[in-house]
Amino acid sequence: MSLSQTGHEFDAVMVRKENTALILYLQKERPSAQADMVELLVKSVDTLADVTFFSPDSDNFAYHLAHTRGGVVFAAALGLSALVFRLPKQALSGALAKGGEMFNELGENWIMFNPFWPERDDVHRLQEMQHWCRLAYHHALALENPAAE
Repeated sequence: MSLSQTGHEFDAVMVRKENTALILYLQKERPSAQADMVELLVKSVDTLADVTFFSPDSDNFAYHLAHTRGGVVFAAALGLSALVFRLPKQALSGALAKGGEMFNELGENWIMFNPFWPERDDVHRLQEMQHWCRLAYHHALALENPAAE
């Protein structure tokens, strides 16, 4: 896992067709990210290899993105209470059943969770977010290298 330097432009590796809707949304809305959301995002990717984080201005609570080495964004911390994940189609119904909501503003297959609702203890909250993060990460790797499927 590595933290990219903050800046106002997206990392060059992230400028790819899979991220187009996401980038357009972020450029238009410029969402913030509450520190607890960023911390939970970082902890959620803790067991994954080759994850890079991007924030245009982390010192001023800007959104945070997690992407693969190849630049496919698979998770983000947005606003006061949202973690969003790019999930494979087969995982969408399960995510919706667990309280996720479609977040199509970022493109297809993005699900938004408020990890603090319903209220649960920190261990279960982290385990659930790690589960969705793992699914999103492996889906992003498949998008990054479609020939490997």
